[in-house]
Amino acid sequence: QGEDSVKADDAQVTAAVRDVVSRLERIEGITEIESPLNAKDRVNTVSKDGRSVAVNFMMSGTDEHVEQLVDKPLAAVAAVQRAHPGVRVEQFGDVSATKAIAAQDAKDGKQSHLIANGLMLIILLVAFGAVVAAGLPLLLGLTAVAGTVGLLGPVSQLYALPADVAQFVVIIGLAVGVDYAMFYSRRVMEERDRGHSAEAAVEIAAATSGRAVLISGLTVMTAMAGLLFAGNPIFVGFGVGTMLVVAVAMLGSLTFLPAMLAFLSRKNWLEKGRVPYIAKRRHAAKGESRVWAAVLARVLKRPLLSTVIAGGLLVALSVPALGIQFKDPGFDGYSRSQPVIQTYDRLQAAFPGGAAPAMTVIKAADVTAAPVRAAIQQLHDQALATGRLSEPSSVEVSPDKTVAVVALTVEGSGTDAASEASLAALRDDVVPATVGKLPGAEVAVTGVTAGSKDFIDTMTSHAPVVFAFVLSLAFILLLVTFRSIVVPIKAIVLNLLSVGAAYGILVLVFQDGHGEKLLDFQSVGGIAPWIPLFL
Repeated sequence: QGEDSVKADDAQVTAAVRDVVSRLERIEGITEIESPLNAKDRVNTVSKDGRSVAVNFMMSGTDEHVEQLVDKPLAAVAAVQRAHPGVRVEQFGDVSATKAIAAQDAKDGKQSHLIANGLMLIILLVAFGAVVAAGLPLLLGLTAVAGTVGLLGPVSQLYALPADVAQFVVIIGLAVGVDYAMFYSRRVMEERDRGHSAEAAVEIAAATSGRAVLISGLTVMTAMAGLLFAGNPIFVGFGVGTMLVVAVAMLGSLTFLPAMLAFLSRKNWLEKGRVPYIAKRRHAAKGESRVWAAVLARVLKRPLLSTVIAGGLLVALSVPALGIQFKDPGFDGYSRSQPVIQTYDRLQAAFPGGAAPAMTVIKAADVTAAPVRAAIQQLHDQALATGRLSEPSSVEVSPDKTVAVVALTVEGSGTDAASEASLAALRDDVVPATVGKLPGAEVAVTGVTAGSKDFIDTMTSHAPVVFAFVLSLAFILLLVTFRSIVVPIKAIVLNLLSVGAAYGILVLVFQDGHGEKLLDFQSVGGIAPWIPLFL
């Protein structure tokens, strides 16, 4: 891109383009280089305002190979930028963007884990008032995660797991591991305060908190099993991973944890490393909370009024959820402070839709045959005639000449309403009237827009099945556990109200954008379609 008044045809831009092309040509595995140096490529490589040019190229090989190969063109582009400081020279593509975003996510992930674990330890110290007692839940959560990660190895040999499943295992594992250990440990300490021996305190905790942990674990696993019906293999992987980590945490809570509690209590080590003020207050109150005792007293005094106020608040928060809109944020969902996203924004401004084209894939005996070539040309012409798709465009043919990929530029960012309108025109009108008529050919439309649309459609169509499965199985589980029809109905109603309120807050904040400045983000006008299923 030319700086300030520099144009695409200026000598320094041409020199930079020649340098880029020369360096790319020397990299083995890079093919189909398009540049404004070739007259036939100028329609695809020169922006309408004449200030930006693109050098397009392909990287051949497997996904794993191109992930390694992409470092070479990135280095070449960086070298060109240093050699030509008068122009802006940057690289963007699916592989390079994914690599840069993954590196930033890994960096941010370490920081967020550090902050989360620090906050968790502070909360545990406040809850228990002693370092050893606070460390025990954290230990259970960490060992549950470690054990599950080990189990994911053999599971992955049977079923391909998504790369992000380990992150969900860490989040869910720490959450339930710490939660279950807090139930158990807290009850043991309370019973010890009441004068029971170490063995008696652990037995009471096992009969009360231990039973609650078992029921809770089975309920959470039931909920996660609903992801198996989400219609997407990624969700199946998440479901398997989270069910495993909950099972391991539950097993540890019912075996390892009581054994450790009995041992530490017998040795009087459980309350080692006391936090003076907090520990003194906890012992004085015998585990009771003044705040919650006050709230509970008022609720029990006026149960109907309390139900109306609390229930009304949850219903009110749930109302905005009726207007929920699902949207795959794509690259719009990332922080604009990332250099690769800034490059994407500049590319979109210079070549609207070029960063996320719609791709029509045609599979036939010979895609270079005259009838297929004619149909592809018709596809191109009719697509442009709709006004919804435009140049730059390209046609790629596989080495065995059995597959052709026709890329066309869509309107919008790739995941917004304008892009979906482009996709609808291509799928519903253009493809059936052109390449869709080829006898014996298989035709499909893919790309960022198509992937986003199909993913959202799959999620919304399968969501009722997931909800019905989770609620039905939870009802049966609680019915058998409590031998009561009121308890499971109450649990399901409260769950739906709390989830509905969470949906409503999501819509108010992240869809409608209330609190953008406070939370320092920019709304994309919708909610990622996978979030409601997890909630």
